[in-house]
Amino acid sequence: MGQLQQALLVVGALIIVAVAAFNLWQSWQLRRRHPRQEGAAAAAEGDSGDFRQNRQREPEFEDAPARVEPGLDAAEPARLRPPAPRIDPLIDAIVSFLFDHPVPGESLLQRLPRAARAGTKPMLFEGRNARTGLWEGMQPGERYAELQAAVQLVSRSGALNAIEYSEFVTKCHALGEALGAAPDVPDMADVLEQARDLDSFAAANDAQLSINLQAQGVAWGVDYLRRQARAAGFDTMLAAGRLALVEAASGSASEAGDGAPGEPGRPIPLVQLHYDTQADLADNPEMPVSRATLLLDVPQVPQALQPFARMREAARRLEQALDAKQVDDNGAPLSHAALDQIEQQLQQLYLALEARGLPAGSSTTQRLFS
Repeated sequence: MGQLQQALLVVGALIIVAVAAFNLWQSWQLRRRHPRQEGAAAAAEGDSGDFRQNRQREPEFEDAPARVEPGLDAAEPARLRPPAPRIDPLIDAIVSFLFDHPVPGESLLQRLPRAARAGTKPMLFEGRNARTGLWEGMQPGERYAELQAAVQLVSRSGALNAIEYSEFVTKCHALGEALGAAPDVPDMADVLEQARDLDSFAAANDAQLSINLQAQGVAWGVDYLRRQARAAGFDTMLAAGRLALVEAASGSASEAGDGAPGEPGRPIPLVQLHYDTQADLADNPEMPVSRATLLLDVPQVPQALQPFARMREAARRLEQALDAKQVDDNGAPLSHAALDQIEQQLQQLYLALEARGLPAGSSTTQRLFS
């Protein structure tokens, strides 16, 4: 390593240390300016276990399915939007603000950061309702005894880094100044270690599986492809060149994946069908399409809905209707034996996610693998 590289590393380390020291100094100044009453702090410490439980468990998992990156860009329509995310200590670093007196929800909402992100990582905010004692997204007309700010530790873009965490802490200090409440900030080293561990687990247990349908003779007209896809159950348009096979949630805990009742009737996209976007946007209904892809984002869909079996059945129906053959990404034929082996591997993946407290299809798991 050259002298210039060594110098740059030293400068980078000094910058991170300086930012961390500045954050600690801000926290000390704010605590000195707004000391907590001993009784209130003791009450908060006694209540914390009732509202948040760290469910983290260590998994035992090997031979995860290969990770595939399809590069999905288009936004889904509002009716397929997942439920509002909730803070979870499994995947979030959490900063707490304890108030001397309950604060109106309107005041909290007005003082939250405009940009609820730290670098690439989303931030969430919840208040403990002074009337019900429950954690919830702040609502006008309610009063809150405590506030929590959280930053997501990991997403598919990677783990939370020191610069992102410092940005999050800086926003929390600014929020504490505005509210007159000192933030209780976790140690940076502990947070980054948790982020690295979670990122390693997520990378080993992520799977986005695909089955490609290749025309064996003449290419299909795009209008004909859409009709056959609808007949096979892909009746929800997500965007140009993207359809979804959707299942309405029954409201059971197993389908919700959160250990709590789901929202009855909420549509859940099980499997997506991708084909040529430009052909879909063209005015010509006979625009030829010779390849379509069925995609299953495994962590995003509850296991109870049997999404891989549904994808295989949809692929079989489309294979017959379109006179197509099932192939992998390299164009090699996909045998039933190969798909059976993948299904067995999926059971191991589901078990690993469950063991970590992150069942497939739960809102927390959907956030982690996004």
